[in-house]
Amino acid sequence: MRRFLFFAMFVGLPLAELYLVLAAAARFGALTTLLLLILSAFAGTTVMRHHGIASLARLRSAMAGGQSPAGPMLEGLLAQIAGLLLVVPGFITDAIGVCLLIAPLRRRLATRMTGPRGTVAGARVRIIEGEFRSRDDS
Repeated sequence: MRRFLFFAMFVGLPLAELYLVLAAAARFGALTTLLLLILSAFAGTTVMRHHGIASLARLRSAMAGGQSPAGPMLEGLLAQIAGLLLVVPGFITDAIGVCLLIAPLRRRLATRMTGPRGTVAGARVRIIEGEFRSRDDS
């Protein structure tokens, strides 16, 4: 299964992207396709800049409020991945990047990856209960 995933990611996806770019160039014209690819790359850098600053602010407010920073951190990471996918030339990666830019989908994916309260999915939390006494040495 891993070999197939590796093959699909590094061989199949670029071939599919190349096919779609060439098909779009044949249908809409080479200049229009090139402008679309440049526009998506510019949008990706803008998204990365905007979401980077916004996710840092959300992370600071979560930590100041005593909440777990896992949710805002993962949402910021997914937004950065969305921007990176927009920068990569091709229409399949652009579609995946645009889907990651939709806030409810991004939040649902982040919640699914971390769990409902910011814990990593599948991780066990071990709580050790006990009492302590403060000893004065004087």
